[in-house]
Amino acid sequence: MQDSSIFNKSNNQKKRNIPLPRLPKLSRQAFVRCSVVAVMVILGAVVIMQRQQINSLNHDSPTAEQIKKEADELKSKVAKLMELPDEDATIATVEDAEKLRAQNFFAKAENGDKVLIFTENKKAVVYRPSSNIIINSGPIVISEDATSSQE
Repeated sequence: MQDSSIFNKSNNQKKRNIPLPRLPKLSRQAFVRCSVVAVMVILGAVVIMQRQQINSLNHDSPTAEQIKKEADELKSKVAKLMELPDEDATIATVEDAEKLRAQNFFAKAENGDKVLIFTENKKAVVYRPSSNIIINSGPIVISEDATSSQE
């Protein structure tokens, strides 16, 4: 019993009861108002974040104008190196050269090379923009199901 008295009293001083300040109680109506405001702030933040994500996605994806402009610029660069058909080219970018190596036409292709496909004239060109050279060119066979393969 003496042990417990030691913990209750320190240096023979009595424990003082100091009242804690009381916070005003929120009425039920005030609590509901605060909750509604908090939910509205959170929803507003979510909406703003989603709009920013949508805007960033829209800015990242190129428009039809930008794609056409890039294709025209690429075609003009390649046209300085070789004679090209007078038609719009379909442009593709080599992203995994290892998968294409099985086809002889792409044997020397590297990631980042551009492939210009001229469907009306049945011709394809592999161009390397980094060194401004033609890697390969040749005829293509376009099957009835609109897929192309090399001869």
